[in-house]
Amino acid sequence: DTHITILVEFIVPDGKLDEFKAGFPKFYKATKSGAGAEGCYYYGFGIEGNSVICREGYKDAEACGKHAEDIKGMLEEPLKLVGATGMKLNVVGPKAELDKMRERLEPRGAIFWELDEGALWR
Repeated sequence: DTHITILVEFIVPDGKLDEFKAGFPKFYKATKSGAGAEGCYYYGFGIEGNSVICREGYKDAEACGKHAEDIKGMLEEPLKLVGATGMKLNVVGPKAELDKMRERLEPRGAIFWELDEGALWR
């Protein structure tokens, strides 16, 4: 199993949620039609109060990298809205795949969760 899960949590300032949500369609479009689409298992936003998560699943680290290129120019807009401390990036997967992603994501403050060897994928 090389599957990677990414959970990005954004804490949206009061009164800015509608503005933040207005960006969802362009992220969906880039994810569905970009170079990373083939390796994307799932992608979607969830909302609870002022917290928004982006739940993402990819075949492997390479597919994650392709998706990152697909949205590269778009990510700064929501980051400006939430501020420097308003995003938490969690990456879950097998150690070998996580190691391929560390150099790129550690500068963004990513927290890497190594998947237990007994994990199940069907």
